[in-house]
Amino acid sequence: MILRRVLLAVLALAAGAGIVFVLDRLGVPVEFAAAWLVLILALGLLGRAGLVDDASWPPARPERRPRGSEVSRLAWNINARTGEAGILVVRRVQRVLRHRLARLGLDLDDPEHNAAVDALLGAGVRETFSHAEVTRTDLERVMAAVDRLPSPTNLSSPTDQER
Repeated sequence: MILRRVLLAVLALAAGAGIVFVLDRLGVPVEFAAAWLVLILALGLLGRAGLVDDASWPPARPERRPRGSEVSRLAWNINARTGEAGILVVRRVQRVLRHRLARLGLDLDDPEHNAAVDALLGAGVRETFSHAEVTRTDLERVMAAVDRLPSPTNLSSPTDQER
């Protein structure tokens, strides 16, 4: 492979020198003929550069840098020094609470449901999201209340004693 490339380069050099010599004998200035030869050689090399087969097709897929898990991203959203929770984790917990209450037919924002929501969650849990600063302990209290919520199937199905 290398010998073939060296031989090809020597033949190209000899052919170029021969062309410049012939043009010089025909009255073309040597510098002009050499400049055109270099230009033609450069265009030939540029045209050939795209045809080199380096067996890289299809190209490799770009590596995706692994993002951290959602749990770790949420954990980084809590300030370890002050215990204050960032807006991302507060919204996430609020979304979980709203979803669980909606499954029970309650709306966190509806004033008519406030008494029922307070009865299910406990006193003060509903007001957690109205504070400007929500702490980690507030979120833990909300999540504990969410875990205590009954499932909709437990509310609607009769127990064995009722049958």
